[in-house]
Amino acid sequence: MNRSTPAGPAASVLIVSGLKREAAILADRGRLAICGDASTLRAKLAELTRQPITLVISWGVCGGLDPRLRPGDLILGAEVVSAEGRINTDEAVTSSLAQRLMDAGAHVAVERVAGVSSPVSTARAKAELRLATGAAAVDMESLIAGRFALERRTPFAILRAVADPADRDLPPLVLSAVDSDGRINAAAVLGDLVRSPGQFTGLVAAARDSRAAFRALCRCRGLLPGLFLGLGPANL
Repeated sequence: MNRSTPAGPAASVLIVSGLKREAAILADRGRLAICGDASTLRAKLAELTRQPITLVISWGVCGGLDPRLRPGDLILGAEVVSAEGRINTDEAVTSSLAQRLMDAGAHVAVERVAGVSSPVSTARAKAELRLATGAAAVDMESLIAGRFALERRTPFAILRAVADPADRDLPPLVLSAVDSDGRINAAAVLGDLVRSPGQFTGLVAAARDSRAAFRALCRCRGLLPGLFLGLGPANL
């Protein structure tokens, strides 16, 4: 009798995101999309030791640090930088993604991305981070994804859409709006609004900016037939 060892889903492209909504855009056959906070992502990545992966993509929304970036602008990361150093993305993969997106009519910039462990929620903090790192955008997942790709010696890329611009403060309730598994906690948001209704205006602005970012990500999804195909070791 033949016996086989149970295996995880076959996937050549690994998508790493913070939000469930981000991951759902790209989840499809041939792509494994994971999401969550830092500890959740690390736990999920630890389970992929035997998973065949040819490309790691940090995907989702990001915060703008460059004042010229507006909600919905697309960023391809040239590298992710933090206080611990930097991790380069794969130059050939990034160049190929940029060309394919531009050929499809998308506007995309290749820029440095800052990796952080907690949200950068005020315009002042964003300005300070830009001055310290020279980064154009910031997110909380690219550093985790980059470290995993580096350990696996797997090509790594970052594709993000700006959700909140450099000149905008995020309302404090945004910091508690997401559960550890990447789901929006609507009850927590409503509770914060009841306790602090003055945050409503900021929430409306943040929601508007977020919609622009997700529209940009969904447009990328519409361009995806073949977008990630052929990317990986062959590009090295």
